[in-house]
Amino acid sequence: MPSLPHLILSRVESELPRKKTGFGRPPAREYATHGKILHDQTELVLSNYQHRLRPSSIDPSLILRIQLNREAGIDEKSWERCGLTLLSIDENKTLVLFSSDADLSDFRRRLSEYEEGPKKETQKSAPHTQIFASIDDIGEVRPEDRIGRLLRAEGIKEIDDFDDYREYRVDIELWDFGSPNSNRIKVEELRTFINAERGRTTDEYIGESLVLVRASCNGALIKQLLEVENIAVVDLPPKPTLSTAEHLNVGIDDLPPVSSPENGAPSVTVLDSGLSAAHPLLSPAVGETTSIPQSWGDPSDRHGHGTMVAGIALYGDVEACIHNRSFAPRLTLYSARVLNDQCQFDDENLITTQMRQAIEYFRNTYNCRVFNASLGDERQPYRGGKVSPWASILDTLSRELDVVIIVSVGNYSYDPGLGNSADAHLQDYPHYLLGDDARIIEPATGAIVLSVGALAHSTHVPPGSAGNSVAFRPIAGVNQPSPFTRSGPGLGGSIKPELCEVGGNLAYDGLLNRVRDVRELDVISMNRQYVEHLFKTDRGTSFAAPKVAHMAAQLYGLFPEASANLIRALLVASAQVPQESLELLKTIDSKASFRLCGYGQPNLEIASSSDEKRVVLYAESQIPYDNFHMYEIPIPSEFIQEKGTRRISACLAFDPPIRHSRFDYLGVTMSLRLIRGKSVDEIAEAFRQRGQDEKKVDRLSSTIYDCSMEPKPSIREGGTLQKGTFTMKQVPQQDFGDTYYLVVRCEKKWARDEHAPQRYAVVVTLDHTAEINIYDRIRDRVQAAIRVRARQ
Repeated sequence: MPSLPHLILSRVESELPRKKTGFGRPPAREYATHGKILHDQTELVLSNYQHRLRPSSIDPSLILRIQLNREAGIDEKSWERCGLTLLSIDENKTLVLFSSDADLSDFRRRLSEYEEGPKKETQKSAPHTQIFASIDDIGEVRPEDRIGRLLRAEGIKEIDDFDDYREYRVDIELWDFGSPNSNRIKVEELRTFINAERGRTTDEYIGESLVLVRASCNGALIKQLLEVENIAVVDLPPKPTLSTAEHLNVGIDDLPPVSSPENGAPSVTVLDSGLSAAHPLLSPAVGETTSIPQSWGDPSDRHGHGTMVAGIALYGDVEACIHNRSFAPRLTLYSARVLNDQCQFDDENLITTQMRQAIEYFRNTYNCRVFNASLGDERQPYRGGKVSPWASILDTLSRELDVVIIVSVGNYSYDPGLGNSADAHLQDYPHYLLGDDARIIEPATGAIVLSVGALAHSTHVPPGSAGNSVAFRPIAGVNQPSPFTRSGPGLGGSIKPELCEVGGNLAYDGLLNRVRDVRELDVISMNRQYVEHLFKTDRGTSFAAPKVAHMAAQLYGLFPEASANLIRALLVASAQVPQESLELLKTIDSKASFRLCGYGQPNLEIASSSDEKRVVLYAESQIPYDNFHMYEIPIPSEFIQEKGTRRISACLAFDPPIRHSRFDYLGVTMSLRLIRGKSVDEIAEAFRQRGQDEKKVDRLSSTIYDCSMEPKPSIREGGTLQKGTFTMKQVPQQDFGDTYYLVVRCEKKWARDEHAPQRYAVVVTLDHTAEINIYDRIRDRVQAAIRVRARQ
């Protein structure tokens, strides 16, 4: 099939407010009894606040912890009318709120009015029922609530677990009090107190929704900090987890000379352990290498991980390059060394500082749009709750700088437990990959970053006694999830990872009763000690991520004006879960493939171009909050009438504002619907916002008109990268016309007006299994629509 350019997806010229969903109905309560309980709880919080011993140099803040009923909901403005500012909300609907009024005057007045009940006989419910009937409990944030999950993992769960005389290096997260100036004041108060108490602060970060201080403190000082209301969490800094292995013997004399990429070639930046920039297969493509912080000096790679990752980011499939004896870089390679000689992040600087400095530098200096971070902290498997500051800063930079950031989901080392044979790896695979301990790690939880899991690409075992034994078995089959990859879902049940790529395999050696690393099952890339060996092998999701980064950078070469949203959407639109993985995972449950493989393995050729029977249409736009857009999808008669399987897939990517402190992390949510058999006016009428007195209309809920796409909305709509596919195997019995419509909806959550409008990209793919040419028909329709709009 010829490679043909993608087509533009035409938008219908209408923009209407979308239907808004209300808040849940509060539970039935007896207002006098329930009001008295809440009143007593509030008075106790106030009393404790007024009598608590705290550092005199820190201006205290009155913080409430409110537990909402799981079925209820309250908007942020309702809390503001009570004199409260929402600081945090978690998955259990536990809210943390700040009161600027030390007496809680407005809140207590409204609570008294609720407790007294209806003021008039005509009133059916007590005043402010929506708020107070929704509250199960009112309390305060306790010191132990401020102990972070990494400290808890080390056994520090209570305030007395800290050793008074031990020195701890910690990241202190403060509540976001809404304005940069307020946050700076709180940070300065904290720094002054810590330094006065013979602690030491080394870095700070004040972002739009994230406030952090890096400090060294003894246990006695940390105990005091845990009593400070302004502090949200005290935790250990993130720590990367890496692995390496040495292999392969191919010399530079076996390869032709390596040329430099063309001027203006797209680029990729690797954030890792540094780069052996003089490697003969890398050096012609290397732009700049640096260390972040620059005080480290030498940006070279002392570990090997960064050089291996960089080789894959530059070439994609290094093994294929070796096989073809051809290394022709088409990208410019940059490197930011963000790990020290011990392969740890900087002791003095926050991870947020390092990430921002590195990404801003290469974006602003060289206009680099793709960044790879094959780094993760295995101490933090994601089991719900808010994401880490590390993930949050990557999401923030993705949105602020309009860049694509690719991260690996992390590696999992399965432990069958005492008394169990190592062959449990064979018996329990792939089930153990879906356990709580195998969940994705930070920063793969980020909502806007692209997270990548790993696939096995080989089952070849080496010759010799072990390889000839029937007991020497690769754990995963070809194109099945790697035995060490990690699983989602992500925040709010979102699909994580979004993509998967080759990361290697492991084998079970029955003669030795252990799991073995076998180089024939590994991924091949560049060796930092290139004088000894040009190449080395290793396994891990670290080496799956840069292959996706390579594709993203290549796409920027084809679509230089594209937004990061469009690049993400094109990658996911091209992705498909390998059939071998689908067959393996469908026996577990319907969500298993999404949890391990996401939307699948991307294909650069499919992402780059269309062909005669597979047509890609795309669009980028901005949408006001609480509105919807409609797009025309031309449907040729051959697409419907020709026998075979037809698929229409739609992919949406958007980059909403995010707030680290909240479980409702996304300030905006968006969704897709594919509608057929209805006119533009009928669709607009069904989706527009309606007044209270207007009659309801057909919401197009029937799958006759609202095309049922897989995965279902409940699975795909939690993320910022969504894909749904509508499949038709039979000719429809009803004529639904020659135009289907894609409806893109935008719903405001907590986002502020200054964040608007919301940017997004959509990619629609039509493909047919029959050998037919639908490209020309669709292209003619698109060009005709463009001419009509040009005359209007």
